[in-house]
Order: sequence, then C-alpha cells, then structure tokens
Amino acid sequence: MSMTPYDPLDGALGPASHRLGPWQRRVLQYLRGLAAFLLLKTVYSWTLICGIWDGDVSRFEGLSLAAQSAVIWAGIMNPVAAVGLWLGAAWGVVLWLVTTLVQIMINASAPEGVGSLVFVAAVEALLVGFYAFLTYKATRETED
Repeated sequence: MSMTPYDPLDGALGPASHRLGPWQRRVLQYLRGLAAFLLLKTVYSWTLICGIWDGDVSRFEGLSLAAQSAVIWAGIMNPVAAVGLWLGAAWGVVLWLVTTLVQIMINASAPEGVGSLVFVAAVEALLVGFYAFLTYKATRETED
C-alpha cells in the first residue's frame, strides 16, 4: 500500500517521505511553541478558577460574569487547541483562532473585570498576525 499526500493517518504533517521547506518547518515549530504557551495559559486559568494563592476569598468570584466566562472558556478550549497545534493539525489552528477570537470579544465587552486578560488577548492577537505572516511565507515557498 503506497502513501499519498492525503493519507489520513499522517494527514496533519504529510507523509514521512515529504521534506518540509524552511518556512514550513518554521510554521510547525511556531505551532508547537504556541501549544506550549496555550498550556501555560491553561494552567493560569485553572489556578484562577480554583483560587490557588488567593487566600480566603477567590479573585475568580469577584470577577464579572463576562470575565469569568473568558477564564472558563480559556481553561477548557486552550488545552484542546494546544493538542491540535502540537500535532500540526488544521483543526488545531482553527480551534485556536476561534478560541482567540471569542476571548478577545469577551474581553472587549467587559474590560473592567478582566485586568491582565486584556493583555493576554492583545498578545494573542499579535500571535495570530505572526502566524498569518509565517503561513504566507510558507505558501509562497511551496509555490516557487
């Protein structure tokens, strides 16, 4: 049985015999670094939700409903997106983009209770822009 570029067992990264170009390799490395960032962000979200290091009163309970929604959304969706990003799967990228967009929208609708999450959302917006640049360069590389 021969491998094709569309083999579902290896569909995320292509067949093993396929050699990645320099920009494609950069995209894959970027996605894996982004996956690690999302896992760290997940740990932060869950420490906030569980009230670790908060003392008697949790800061999470004092947040607005929109801010609580943003933290819970990040705590649930980020690790799932991180797995997809680490694998280089298209669904991981789509899930990360949707998660980032939703989090930015939630943070924009209730900036009073979000604090550092607005900063994280701004960083993620920059990460999306850098991803767009890398994929553009990788696409141009395959066209040449």
